[in-house]
Amino acid sequence: MLTSEGRTKFTRTKIRMSAEEVTMEGFDILDYLYEHGAATVEEIEKHTGLSYGQVVHKIESFIPWGYIERLAE
Repeated sequence: MLTSEGRTKFTRTKIRMSAEEVTMEGFDILDYLYEHGAATVEEIEKHTGLSYGQVVHKIESFIPWGYIERLAE
């Protein structure tokens, strides 16, 4: 579970993606991070229209693959 989401920002680390990865669910989150450099869960939630829980779940699934990195608070 992510903690202190309001202060923690996330950034996208991988720029190039395969055709299969482009169609994966949650790409809108990666795209938003690519365009903005870094964002909080709340900023991503507002932009994508996903619920807070959905955003947290997607972020947690992208972190182990190296697509998203948690930045220092």
